[in-house]
Amino acid sequence: MRQIPFFLFLLLSTVCFSIYAKETVPTLQDLADNNDITITSWLNSNKNKAITVAINQPVILTIDIATPRWFTDGTVIEHISIPNIIAQQRNLQATNYSLMNGEQTWSHQRWEIPLFPQQSGQFTIPPIGVKITVSVETGRSVTGILSTQPHRFSAQRPTSQMMNPDEWIVAPTASLTQEWQYSSSNKSKINKSKNDKAFQLKVGDAITRTTTLDVSDSLAMLLPAIIPNKQMSSFQRYVDPVQLTDLSNRGNFTSIKKESETYILQKGGKITLPQISIPFWNTTTQQPEILFLEGKTFIVKHTLISWLTTYWYYILLTLISCIIFSLLTKKIRLYYRTHPYPDFYLLCQSIYTRTWPHIRLHIYRKYVQKTEQLELKKYKTNNKKEWDIQSEKLQTSEISKFKVIWLWFKIKK
Repeated sequence: MRQIPFFLFLLLSTVCFSIYAKETVPTLQDLADNNDITITSWLNSNKNKAITVAINQPVILTIDIATPRWFTDGTVIEHISIPNIIAQQRNLQATNYSLMNGEQTWSHQRWEIPLFPQQSGQFTIPPIGVKITVSVETGRSVTGILSTQPHRFSAQRPTSQMMNPDEWIVAPTASLTQEWQYSSSNKSKINKSKNDKAFQLKVGDAITRTTTLDVSDSLAMLLPAIIPNKQMSSFQRYVDPVQLTDLSNRGNFTSIKKESETYILQKGGKITLPQISIPFWNTTTQQPEILFLEGKTFIVKHTLISWLTTYWYYILLTLISCIIFSLLTKKIRLYYRTHPYPDFYLLCQSIYTRTWPHIRLHIYRKYVQKTEQLELKKYKTNNKKEWDIQSEKLQTSEISKFKVIWLWFKIKK
């Protein structure tokens, strides 16, 4: 008799378990069909109009999930892979909020995914699977995948000046700054000064140029190169790794690219580091702009070794020329110790000493040798009138040394 209550309890437990096991647990698709969960998506803030953006300008894909129950596990969005589009989920947490729908309170999750087109053309965003876990009336959780609606948008070059989009910045705001640092070759100290005249640079010193590009609503990986790749024999160039940073502050996204290069001065003289200009398409004003940084010119003082290294060719050429000139001068002197000097040299010497009898003698001697005539007036030349005037003056008075030389070269065979 004592075993009867035990068997009744066991029978009741078996019946209750069977009833519970036979309860139908709805799937996530059943909840969606019964309007117990909804998923909607749109591009940017405009849900209806066609979207056209510039290359590298983000298109925001918004996914909103709503249910009158509550979310019991994390939501997972399928990886978006579309050719020529970079999809970067900058915020890994959804925006959670609630709204009244009739007499029910609906819980919402909103996700925003920026899409960056890399070339012009039409783009289609296919349905994207979203894994969702929500509670049901039985107190259990249901997990399933719902898909977003497909969307279309287009991208274009906003200006004909954008020949190479990789060299452009496309953003609402952008700024470009630089900092110069100088260090001596003995590494004694580092100077940070805007006034280059505050210290002297010499061969072996180092110049460090650090540039920072700060852009809003973009990705650091999309920002163009800043410092031009310029190789010069006057310095050795060392490039630091590029620093890329994406920051988020209360829904405001900022991308930062920092480049730093160090130049070890190898030669003295004037060294110019180039200016920097980066084209920028302002998506707020819809106008092209230029981000500009000035270059700098430095005067570098030589050391003895650097001076010899730089000018050894000219020094050697000068020494060889001096040796050749001295040997040639010595040989000419030895030759004219036993030979008469040229007539023109004697004429120039007479002009220098203003010895007019000798000047007339040299002119007349050449005239007789070339023409075999005795009278200067009988000489025929293309400027006969001037010849007669100057030759007559030469015989009676003094004329300028240039006229003497003119008469000399006019006498020909």
